[in-house]
Amino acid sequence: MTAIIQARMGSTRLPGKSLMDLAGKPVVMHLVDRAKSARLIDRVIVATTTAATDDILEQRLKKAGVLVFRGAKNDVLNRYAQTVRAIIPEKERDAGAVVRLTADDPLKDPAVMDATIDTFLAERGRWDYVSNNQPPWLPEGQDTEILSIKALLAADDACDDADEREHVTPYLYNHPEKFRCHNLHGTPDLSACRWTLDTAMDMAFFKAVFAQFPNEPMPRIDQILSLLDRKPEIAALNSQVARSALYRTETGDH
Repeated sequence: MTAIIQARMGSTRLPGKSLMDLAGKPVVMHLVDRAKSARLIDRVIVATTTAATDDILEQRLKKAGVLVFRGAKNDVLNRYAQTVRAIIPEKERDAGAVVRLTADDPLKDPAVMDATIDTFLAERGRWDYVSNNQPPWLPEGQDTEILSIKALLAADDACDDADEREHVTPYLYNHPEKFRCHNLHGTPDLSACRWTLDTAMDMAFFKAVFAQFPNEPMPRIDQILSLLDRKPEIAALNSQVARSALYRTETGDH
């Protein structure tokens, strides 16, 4: 399956975050490497924008051997659709799907990605969209969404709401009459944990976490939870940053 990671340098709260150094490599490369290590992901593409500020992002990624596509800045739904049209062979599209990931999640666990993909693939053709964050129960930053390519392209053709286009997937789960959507949910509820990068406080959190794993480039959920249980002062570094409003929802399957 193909993972498409959206990334850009123009973040308003933390400009340039995709290429900020974290434990010796750019933030975006943490997620690229984690996606590549997922059992069910065989192609990773970073979808960035055509803005001049993202020239350096494209250069650094291509130098690292990463596939890159550049598209619209704010119409991220179209950026995903155009990435598919440009890179994924047409013969793969009818039965294909993509994994939507965001570059500001350097602790996203490959096992979480695989679990979400497994659910999508278990009954091939049953779901158009599978997520693990509607409502959230894992730490923010573990969000994984799978979209069939047919559903993605149909949404790109039909959606006329700017906010839905910016956030890629809301058009699908806001239209249950058109798309078959499913959400994974489990226990315990870890949604209060914040493991995503939007602010300087978040970067302080990530640096503190990685400092505790000098010989482990890819710490997993259980290791991080154990660390935070032992050292709650690390979790406190960004505990005041609010979770994205997109995922404060009480909906289930939809």
